[in-house]
Amino acid sequence: MSKTSQIIIAIVGVIVLALAGGYFGAGLRSGGGVGGTENGAWIQKIKDQGELRVGIASAPPMTGEQKDGKMGGPNVLPLQNLAKEMGVKFTPVAAEWSKMVSGLQADRFDVGAYLDATSERSLAIQFTDPVYTYEGVWIVKADSGLKSTEDVIKSKKPVAVASGTSYERRVVDLGVDIVNAEAIPQSITAMEAGRAVAAFGDLPTLADAAQKNKALKIVRPKPVIFKSDSNYGVSADIDERSLQVINIAIQNAKNDGSFQAALDKAGVISPNNLGDLAMK
Repeated sequence: MSKTSQIIIAIVGVIVLALAGGYFGAGLRSGGGVGGTENGAWIQKIKDQGELRVGIASAPPMTGEQKDGKMGGPNVLPLQNLAKEMGVKFTPVAAEWSKMVSGLQADRFDVGAYLDATSERSLAIQFTDPVYTYEGVWIVKADSGLKSTEDVIKSKKPVAVASGTSYERRVVDLGVDIVNAEAIPQSITAMEAGRAVAAFGDLPTLADAAQKNKALKIVRPKPVIFKSDSNYGVSADIDERSLQVINIAIQNAKNDGSFQAALDKAGVISPNNLGDLAMK
């Protein structure tokens, strides 16, 4: 082989390597490749369909049916802001806790609101940054005499919990009999009807129920037996750029005070400010 031929072959080799590197590099930068999604694809999908569909299960006052009959609440404020900034319609979709993940997988909605990040769920979907952090508490009848988790367990009576919630398994682990409910308000109803001695759920929802019914009181476990970050759930294949956009919307709502204002307006209280709602 002549020296000229060797030079030509070398040049061709360099060009081939350069082209290959550019192709694969572009694929990595855009999120392409097997199973990948082009950056910004989820955002573009929302724009194309002209609406941001948000799955919302009942957990008032954070999420639930509003005065206009539609599902909403302070928890979804960052998503409402995002929809407005994108120029699309905010569309609430009524959902159940036990079907939130399957709803995302079936594309019934684009985001699942007020959804705790758990290892089990993360195998099927992705999560945004935390939107809100809450404690799990008991709600009991004011004349029940139950003042602690130990009292609830020693009663040897069933307790109510909403199916599909992240804390359902924690309650089961206490070794008590369980009355399953479709949603958190229904678990409270089961307790009020005498089918359970107590109901376990997130503090904002149970405190809201106690505020509306003076015959109910909150028992805050000491030590805390469940605490969780509440996030938004999104599809497993959402691209990195789109996920970042949602996270920025969450952070902006916190930074500008609008999220806290929405919580205050809805009457969401902190664990250290239960006052007369607490079982004495």
